[in-house]
Amino acid sequence: MGTGCASVLGDLLRWDSAWELYFHFLIFVPIVLRLGVLGGPALTAIKLHGHHLKWLFERLQEIPRGYTIAVKFTIGLLVPATIALLRFFVPSPDTDGLVTLAGVTLHVPAWSEISQWHYLAIAVFFIAHTYLDFRRVWDTRELAVRIISIDISRYRPMVDRMLSMGDWLHGSAERGVQAQAHERVARFVGFLATRVIDTTNTVVDKVMEKPDAYARRWMLVNVATGLVFHLLPMVFLFLLVVTQEIA
Repeated sequence: MGTGCASVLGDLLRWDSAWELYFHFLIFVPIVLRLGVLGGPALTAIKLHGHHLKWLFERLQEIPRGYTIAVKFTIGLLVPATIALLRFFVPSPDTDGLVTLAGVTLHVPAWSEISQWHYLAIAVFFIAHTYLDFRRVWDTRELAVRIISIDISRYRPMVDRMLSMGDWLHGSAERGVQAQAHERVARFVGFLATRVIDTTNTVVDKVMEKPDAYARRWMLVNVATGLVFHLLPMVFLFLLVVTQEIA
């Protein structure tokens, strides 16, 4: 087992070309970056708010647009992460330096076969890409820290009371609908409860419009930028190979 691990490690540390440098080493830089920058806030969030998760998911179904907002944030997180993981399935060149990607076979040049400007382009691209990626991750960290700082315990009793009142109003409205013609008080209370429910739903829906719009924009931006950042290195390596073959 030790020999096998040493062999795998040796393969990862052998970079016969820029292609292998990226897929054996630089591909792990974004993962390490995210673990280092986001790991602390993630552990803090679990420690402070982990016991609220069950309550939060139970309440989502009672909040207009609650599930749609949660789905948008989930998509915004999962799509870029899935694209990033797919990079690990890109094949490495064989012993002849050939690699087949999307049905196209390319000859990956060794270090001795590339020109000086290719060395410079590789260094500039990966330094710039890593810096910009760091800025994105740091912005995410700042947003996460602001969200984590919200004391859910302060708002939880108020939300529970509001939703309990909604349940009571729904019960009164149903009893008003089922009331007989002579049960005027029950019918009147049911009518008022129905009007209050409609007004409350309208107000809450209006309040949720801004978070819903923010979640939609965040999802689109995060998916778009995630696709660019995770696919750009592959496009760069492809262009590097193509321009070397043209030269």
